Amino acid sequence: MYDIDELRGLGGVIDYVVGTPLTKVYCLAEHPDPKQRHYLELYKMGPGLLYSFFIPYHLVHFEAPNAIARAFLFRDPTTTPLGGPVVEVCAVAKRDLKAGEILDDYGMYMTYGEAVNSDEMCARRYLPEGLVEGCRLKRDIAKDAVMTYDDVVLPAGRLADRLRAEQYRSFRGETWLEELLNAAGSPERNASQAGRIISYAPAD
Repeated sequence: MYDIDELRGLGGVIDYVVGTPLTKVYCLAEHPDPKQRHYLELYKMGPGLLYSFFIPYHLVHFEAPNAIARAFLFRDPTTTPLGGPVVEVCAVAKRDLKAGEILDDYGMYMTYGEAVNSDEMCARRYLPEGLVEGCRLKRDIAKDAVMTYDDVVLPAGRLADRLRAEQYRSFRGETWLEELLNAAGSPERNASQAGRIISYAPAD
């Protein structure tokens, strides 16, 4: 179903499948050498032009730190960056959510992730699915709505948020997340929030 000429022109694409049994991480590749194509077909890979290679598992909690260790300790990166993030995962409401609710961990009961191009992710200030835990909602969010940084109050002092802001500044020249974090951590804002919290505290 892929247009081979278009894939060649793009230099390859990243895609994903949902619900296919026994296929977790896969690669579709071609081989121009007639001899290699003969052996690929002989070994039951099909006649081409695309050949499917896949593994039947994807253990993120093991593979991600292992990939980082390989790159740092052995200078053996599992992938070659294209010059910055290309695709990211935004947070989407799994059910109708109410203002004041605290989001649980990613992939749990309140949110799910959807792939989105990095340009759109930054331009629309989408909240990453990997950073939802502990965020407090400022407003009601309808089921299946994409969530943004403007919809939540971030947990204070998270290193992950500062690293993400640095990533936006380094790769995109964008400083809006850095400014948002600085504003959230300012003494004036903290005092104002504390005053609001005190004013709503129930009296015993």
